[in-house]
Amino acid sequence: MEVWTLWHPIYWVSGLIKAITALVSVYTAIELIPLVPQALALPSPAILEAANAQLAKEIAERKQAEENLNQILERLENIVTERTAELTSTNSSLQTEIAERQRIEEALRESEQQFRATFQQAAVGIAHVGTDGRWLLVNKRFCDIVGYTFEELQLLTFQDITYPDDLAADLNYLEQIIAGEIQTYTLEKRFFCKNHSLVWISLTVSLVRDSFGNPKYFISVIEDISDRQRSQEQIRASLREKEVLLKEVYHRVKNNFQVISSLLSLQSEYITNKQDLQIFQQSQQRIASMALVHEKMYQSGDLSRINFREYVQELVASLCTSYDVYDGAITVQINIDDEILLGLDTAVPCGLIIHELVSNSLKYAFPGGRPGEITIAIQEIANHQIALTVSDNGVGLPENFNFTETASLGWQLVEALASQLTGDITIRNDIGVEFLIAFSLV
Repeated sequence: MEVWTLWHPIYWVSGLIKAITALVSVYTAIELIPLVPQALALPSPAILEAANAQLAKEIAERKQAEENLNQILERLENIVTERTAELTSTNSSLQTEIAERQRIEEALRESEQQFRATFQQAAVGIAHVGTDGRWLLVNKRFCDIVGYTFEELQLLTFQDITYPDDLAADLNYLEQIIAGEIQTYTLEKRFFCKNHSLVWISLTVSLVRDSFGNPKYFISVIEDISDRQRSQEQIRASLREKEVLLKEVYHRVKNNFQVISSLLSLQSEYITNKQDLQIFQQSQQRIASMALVHEKMYQSGDLSRINFREYVQELVASLCTSYDVYDGAITVQINIDDEILLGLDTAVPCGLIIHELVSNSLKYAFPGGRPGEITIAIQEIANHQIALTVSDNGVGLPENFNFTETASLGWQLVEALASQLTGDITIRNDIGVEFLIAFSLV
């Protein structure tokens, strides 16, 4: 402004400006008066230095804290990265498990459908029965067998529809299966149908237990065997008729043999020749032997087989009477197991063989009334292999005796009968004589 006044002498403007400047200065001084105490209260350089040191310390601590925070953040990032990887792996495993679960559930659904189809369409009755006897689940076939609907059966127990005479055996088996003594059982019993008729069934039962081994429910398989029972009853009736007929046949054959024996006995009274009389008597004894077989068949509970021991005992007693053999003179030992049962085709030839051999021993083995012993034995030497032995401790057979070349009817009968049994004859002539015939039991 001074330069401007120098070139342009406008002094009043310069004075005005100075006046304004003075006024502003005065105003500024007035405004600064309240700030003087605050200015006087400003800290000293020592305080400022201490404050600066404290501030520097705080800044260092802040930096350390930031560094620690950065480390923590870095660790957190690593943890997050690891956890993310774990979560990714877990998620993948879960996806695999979910897929496997879905596959298993689908397989279970298919298995359940197959089970239900099998359960409902089975050709036999199937039922789940509670331990108290209640019907828990039944299939259509079982409903068809007894004539009840499933809803009607749910109001009943198996005891309610079991024929009273068959209940005790069933309950006894159930006690055994619950006690673990048996795993399953099968029996034939009768059920009452809805229409009050009886149906024969074959029942097979097993027990399902829980994970603690406690009984849960029974699985019963029921098969309608009414037709089979009727067929069996018809067969039994037919067998009873045939047994009656067979007994009648045995009885009549025995009677016919006795008639023939009686006729021979009557005829022998007119025979004066001793040799002819002996032939008649031997024939009569053979016929009596065959008649005795038929009598034993008639008396036997099993019409196809007889107890051969009883038969031989009676046969020997008859022979001893015929040859006037009394107690103490000649003893006869019979060693035959009671379990050996022979059919008619085997008993007749064996009986005739024993008849011929024992008769021969009684006639020739003990001359002059000398005492002796005859042994008859039959034993099973192998599976279905029988050994028939007849022996005595008499004088034995003559030297150079040839069994196959003898002209005696008795020996020829023994050979023919052994051949009929497809047996082999072995003769031992050491002490007395022993005949051994081995054959297969048919």
